[in-house]
Amino acid sequence: MELTEKRMHSFLFAVQGVGVVFAAVLLAAYVGGLPTTNVLHNEPAFRIPLAVIGVALLILVLAAVILSLYSRRTRNAGV
Repeated sequence: MELTEKRMHSFLFAVQGVGVVFAAVLLAAYVGGLPTTNVLHNEPAFRIPLAVIGVALLILVLAAVILSLYSRRTRNAGV
């Protein structure tokens, strides 16, 4: 399977997009309780999306590492 430059950039853009959404939800959970010391990450409205997006982010990051190792191996084999 040949990974084109455009596909690689699209995949990395998707990984970054999921990471940004995860960071935004996490930030909203921490900033949403201000000016008190309440942290809302235990509320179901934040906990469930954080869990789902976090799992998706972990899967995408692991896939990126595997693709990186695969492309490095195929690149070195051709040299």
